[in-house]
Amino acid sequence: MRDIKSLHHKGFTLIEMAVVLVIVGILLGSFIGTLTSRINVTKKSDALSELEEIKQSMMAHAFVNGYLPCPDCDAVAGACTAALVGDGIADHDVGNNRCILDEASGNVPWVTLGLGRGDSWGSHYRYAVQNEYADSDTLFSLSTITVDPFSINEPNFVADATGATPHSLADNVVAIILSHGSNGYGAINVDNIANPAIPAANLDELENTDNDADYYMRPETSAETTIAGKEFDDIVIWISEYELKAKMVEAGKLP
Repeated sequence: MRDIKSLHHKGFTLIEMAVVLVIVGILLGSFIGTLTSRINVTKKSDALSELEEIKQSMMAHAFVNGYLPCPDCDAVAGACTAALVGDGIADHDVGNNRCILDEASGNVPWVTLGLGRGDSWGSHYRYAVQNEYADSDTLFSLSTITVDPFSINEPNFVADATGATPHSLADNVVAIILSHGSNGYGAINVDNIANPAIPAANLDELENTDNDADYYMRPETSAETTIAGKEFDDIVIWISEYELKAKMVEAGKLP
C-alpha cells in the first residue's frame, strides 16, 4: 500500500509566494527605472545633437544670405498675426528688413532652415537673435558690434546661475538656441499650444523666457534641489559674435 504522504505534492506557502512577488517587484521596478533613465538620456542626447544641427543650419543661412534668420513668431502680438504664428517660417518685417517689431525671440524657424519642427519632448525649440545680425538690408560686417546687454528681446549674455552670483559663460552672444527640456515648462508644443507655465520658484528657467538679454545654462536639477534657482533642465547653446564672424571670414563671406 502506498504511503499516503507520497501522494501529497508540496506547493508554495503564502510567505514564499509573497517573497517571490516582492523580489519580482523589485527587479521590475529596477528595470523600469533603468529603462526610463536610458530613454531620458537618449532624448537629451538627441536634443543636443539637434541643437547643434540648428546652429550649423543658421550659420549656413548666414553664409548664403549674409544674415541670420529671424525667429518664427510664437504668439500673436502686433505684426505677428495668427497666420504667422508657429508656421516655421522666419518672420522678417518687410518694412524695415529686421525681425517683426524687433521681436527677436520666438520659435526656431524650422521650415526656413529645413529642419524638424520640435525637440525630443514635442516642443518647439526657442530662438533669440540680435537684430543687427538678422537685418536683410544692412548686412552685418566685421565692424558690427553687439547691442547693449539690456536691450529688449535681444540676447547678449550667458551665465551659470548655480549660486547667488551668476558666473559669466559668454558675452557678445548674437543668437541663443534652446530646448525647454523634459519638463517643458514655458515651451510651446508642436501643436502651437502653450505648455504649463514655469513655476515661480524656477528662477533660472524663468530667466530663459523673459525676453531680455540674459540667459542661463547650468547642470540639470530636480524640483527638490536646494539650489536657489530650483528645478532646471533647459538645454542652451549659442552663437557668439566672434564665432560667427570667424566662420564668415573663413567662408569668404566677410573681408
